[in-house]
Amino acid sequence: MNLSFISGIFSLVLGIGYTIVAFGLEKAAIGRPLEPRIFPVMLGGALIILSIVMIAKEIAKGEVKQKTEKDTEKKRSNLVRILLTALLSVIYAFLFDRVGYVISTVLFLEGVLWVFNGIEKWKTNTIVALVFSLFIYILFAKLLGVYLPMTPGIWI
Repeated sequence: MNLSFISGIFSLVLGIGYTIVAFGLEKAAIGRPLEPRIFPVMLGGALIILSIVMIAKEIAKGEVKQKTEKDTEKKRSNLVRILLTALLSVIYAFLFDRVGYVISTVLFLEGVLWVFNGIEKWKTNTIVALVFSLFIYILFAKLLGVYLPMTPGIWI
């Protein structure tokens, strides 16, 4: 058994449990009585179907190929990227209300782009982080009227 097969089994159990709980949601007092259940049941059903597909693919594959040193190094590299991204996400959540949307998002994107693009592309990473953060801030805060924490000292 490999990780994908185990993940498929776990997802299947989770999907079944989630769907059972979704069917237990109360009916709406007004409007269509089953409407509060529709999306959760669809989500649970999708999780069940995708889990079954994942399990079937792993069974169809048969034996797992022999791990090479290159595969092990690639997995280690991917694990480091995942852990760094998770750490950056926690730091982003901590900074979001304290320093505002724009600064925290620029720092977060700069870090994530550094993890995936490398330090040698720092100019491109910085431009992408700045342009994306400012564009989204202007779009949401100014045009759509969605509240985003204000960056201290900057009023766009």
